[in-house]
Amino acid sequence: MRARSACSVLLIAIAALGCRPHATTAVAWSTTASGLGFVDLAPGDGPVPRLGQPCVVEARGWVEEKGGKGTLFLDTYKRGYPATFPLGVGRVIKGWDEGVATMKRGGRRLLRVPPALGYTVQEAGHDIPPGATLLFEIELAEIR
Repeated sequence: MRARSACSVLLIAIAALGCRPHATTAVAWSTTASGLGFVDLAPGDGPVPRLGQPCVVEARGWVEEKGGKGTLFLDTYKRGYPATFPLGVGRVIKGWDEGVATMKRGGRRLLRVPPALGYTVQEAGHDIPPGATLLFEIELAEIR
């Protein structure tokens, strides 16, 4: 009987440990003068893109909720084609223009885009609340 009780206690302890929420590691953000936060996940190689040069990026975007990734509103991988835009000419949000400008081909970066560098109320649509901070994981797949 003791062995059965000890075994039950052990199984309960193991189950409790497995059910614990994963500890979140603090991200060491670098922040630019404009307020854009970024963390390089992979450095990439080669030169950075020049002003007006077409950039091809794969991206996922989330509304920041409670300091982390909340509602997913963009996934170029899932939709099946990347985003292509000329760098620095205002075709994308300011946070993307600034964040991609210092990346190298093949680089991956996490961006934390404050509302001033994100979408306007008219651009945001129903998935992005007004004044939201956005998180993007960007991969600079190609510089043309």
